[in-house]
Amino acid sequence: MVISLYTAPDCLRCTIVKAFLAEKKLPYAAIDYKERKDEFNAFYRGNRPAIYRNPEGVEFPIFHDGKVVRQGSGEIIAYLLSGRALEGSVTRSDLLHGWISGLYPSQCPAGEEDKYAELVRHLADGGLKVHLQSDGRRPDLLERLLAAGNSSRLSLNVLGPAEVYAASFGASISKADLARTVALAEAFPKGEIRLLVSPVKRADGSVSWLTREEAREAAKMVADATGLPGLPFFVAAVTDLMPQGLLGLEPFAQFLPYRSAVREHLFRADIAQY
Repeated sequence: MVISLYTAPDCLRCTIVKAFLAEKKLPYAAIDYKERKDEFNAFYRGNRPAIYRNPEGVEFPIFHDGKVVRQGSGEIIAYLLSGRALEGSVTRSDLLHGWISGLYPSQCPAGEEDKYAELVRHLADGGLKVHLQSDGRRPDLLERLLAAGNSSRLSLNVLGPAEVYAASFGASISKADLARTVALAEAFPKGEIRLLVSPVKRADGSVSWLTREEAREAAKMVADATGLPGLPFFVAAVTDLMPQGLLGLEPFAQFLPYRSAVREHLFRADIAQY
């Protein structure tokens, strides 16, 4: 495997990946995109569909081994540890300035737990503040990651009622797993528990936005699993602004029907402010 690593000056994420490659004794060619603009631009033009840009431009580092392109420290290290096994549980980070997200331990495949823990350790040891996101499944792995002390923030994203989990993942979420994950999020200093309003998969394979009734059922599921109707709970969207017109309302007002539905079972629920 011939590894090319496209980097930027003073790039913390690049330094983390370089340290990982050195630790694993994997040879690579580092290409600074500013010093070798022509080479990087040719690579960029040839692989543009696989390269994303965050609000501040192209994110570095970018990894290429002649077969795949991976971008960002999380995705690159995950690929080097496990090939494609961690895809879905490690995705693009939407956080900048010393933070990293895109880490979903609930979706880590069985047998990959040690590598997932190693990934999180490398990111934290390299100086990034790690944001873990759970959907309530795999509390065993989440507890292990939190106990290691490498995480700075935890979001428990309740995706909907049990039927939504079954359609998305092939199996419902257990009350025991949900209750245990809620307890972990409550105990974590930077933990939050929220309903994540997003498009969800249906039993027939279609995708549509979570409904108000499903929000009510999800809140009941949490209240029943925990016995905590006064649990601090937030309503948030998968994107900064839900598509205007979803409920025929302005962005903030779109959350109000969800909040009122959730409050029927979790009376302290409110709209997340970010």
